[in-house]
Amino acid sequence: MCQLLAMTSKNPADIRFSLTGFRRRGGLTDDHIDGFGIAYFQPTGLRLYYDDQSAIDSPIAEMVSAMTIKANHTLVHIRKSDDSLLKNAHPFVRELWGEPWVFMHNGKMTIADMPDNDPIKQQASQHSTRYYQPIGDTDSEYAFCYLLNQLKDNFTQKPDHDTLNAFLTTQCRFLSTYGIFNCLLCNGDWLLAYANTLLFYVTRQAPFAQATLIDADVTMDFAQTNHDDDVITILATTPLTSDEHWQQLAVNECLIFQNGQIIHQDLPKPAIHLSIKTGLEIAKSA
Repeated sequence: MCQLLAMTSKNPADIRFSLTGFRRRGGLTDDHIDGFGIAYFQPTGLRLYYDDQSAIDSPIAEMVSAMTIKANHTLVHIRKSDDSLLKNAHPFVRELWGEPWVFMHNGKMTIADMPDNDPIKQQASQHSTRYYQPIGDTDSEYAFCYLLNQLKDNFTQKPDHDTLNAFLTTQCRFLSTYGIFNCLLCNGDWLLAYANTLLFYVTRQAPFAQATLIDADVTMDFAQTNHDDDVITILATTPLTSDEHWQQLAVNECLIFQNGQIIHQDLPKPAIHLSIKTGLEIAKSA
């Protein structure tokens, strides 16, 4: 399956340290070699890059790794699939309520195999007259279009935070019935994280410490690069550093972050946490 990486922060921040390790999972330390994508929500707008090459070989990934791009939200995807088509590359982007919504998914779903009268097929097919239709042919993009169509159908204008948070959680739980559904969704104001198997996060704030990457021999002293009022949360399919306390989302837990901090949590009870070994075995078997 694919792997996810995201950053959400109080002040615009640079994701290059995390990206240094994450890129290596696209061909060196892991085999997610079928594409690379990155989206930055900067104060001036959305910046987006794709490549059909692996993250470790991609000249585009090399370019962004060398650039200092500071953003309040950054989403990165490395793809493992049976194709390397650019039209199927994550993150996917659509406009909703005058905002760019960015979505990426990790998991195996069964939408493409469903009959034509399936609700997702009906609402998000390329032959539909609905607002949002997929450009590619991945289950991930079908799910994203379905989610946005549901929002359009149920709200004539952007709802308040509490209403939107509850609705998105319900829709993510529904989509998880179609298979493995780990996703990140962002509109530039907040970032939603939903876990069906594996998803972890770590929040960095004062007093800042050092961290060492798992996939590369690189250590960063965050006290030298951050201010006392900075709050930065990194999310990843599996932890990126060996010496920080990464917290794991439970199965079917939904978190929403704003300014680097959690503003909404929906935690099923009892909370179930898969081991990394179990989560990866589920992914492999799918």
